[in-house]
Amino acid sequence: MLAVLVFAGLYLLDWPSVKTSKKPIRWAYFVLLGLFLIWNTLAVSWSAWPNPNDVIQLVFGWIDRMVE
Repeated sequence: MLAVLVFAGLYLLDWPSVKTSKKPIRWAYFVLLGLFLIWNTLAVSWSAWPNPNDVIQLVFGWIDRMVE
């Protein structure tokens, strides 16, 4: 859970550059932050929830077979 909070803090460090952006970009910034926090909190607290690495392997796992 600490890692989720650390990465959320790193994400918020980008706020000064987003603050001067247009309104849709600011809106998308907070939507992505919210999705990130919800997804990773569920991945940490619920073992059945896939973590981001599992999703990447699920989506791009077919590349491993091509490389071998």
